[in-house]
Amino acid sequence: MSRKRLSIPLLFILILVIILGSACNLGELLPGAATATLMESATLMSTTVSVETATLMPTSTDTPTIMPTEAVTPTMTKTISPTPPYSYIQGVMWHETCQYTGGEAGEPVVLGQGCVQWGEEEYQFGPNQVYDAFETGWAGVTLHIGTGACPSTGFGTAVTNGSGAYGFYVLPAGTYCVSYSPLTDGNDTILIPGGATFPQRGNLGLSQTVIVPMGENVTGINFGYAFQFYN
Repeated sequence: MSRKRLSIPLLFILILVIILGSACNLGELLPGAATATLMESATLMSTTVSVETATLMPTSTDTPTIMPTEAVTPTMTKTISPTPPYSYIQGVMWHETCQYTGGEAGEPVVLGQGCVQWGEEEYQFGPNQVYDAFETGWAGVTLHIGTGACPSTGFGTAVTNGSGAYGFYVLPAGTYCVSYSPLTDGNDTILIPGGATFPQRGNLGLSQTVIVPMGENVTGINFGYAFQFYN
């Protein structure tokens, strides 16, 4: 019997069947090897994971701009000290008289209205140092006031009015000296010749020390002055 040759395509298919059959049988015997062969045969496509590194920007915390509270100018309450209780000194300077007769050519002295015998000698008489109703005031006489006990001037001046009254006003509490001079401030044209009679006779009667309490008025700081012959 003559042998027929197989055609090349048919031979190729046969070889492929044998190989696949062997592979299947071998896979049954060696399942791990077959699995490995299949894994090796698989083309693993590695998925490229694009990992983007995120730059985490810190959350912008808006720091609130704290506007300063509107500056309130404090109201300055002025402390007003109460007005000190001022005082004043008032008085009168009066014209003392002594009405008498005699005393000339050996005639005895006869004392009359407004007179007083103040010494043992006959000639030691004069005004009674009382502001009598028939007497008047010295007008236009300048007086001085100073701080502290007498003698003291320089704090102020006052001029007597038509009735002889004077006053020093708005005085704080303290000690003052009220005085006048018959020889200065134009007083000489009014008082000379003459002399002081009250509060004392002579030069001691030209001033007075006055104590002024707080808030109290001092009145009656009077001065008596007489002409040379008590008229």
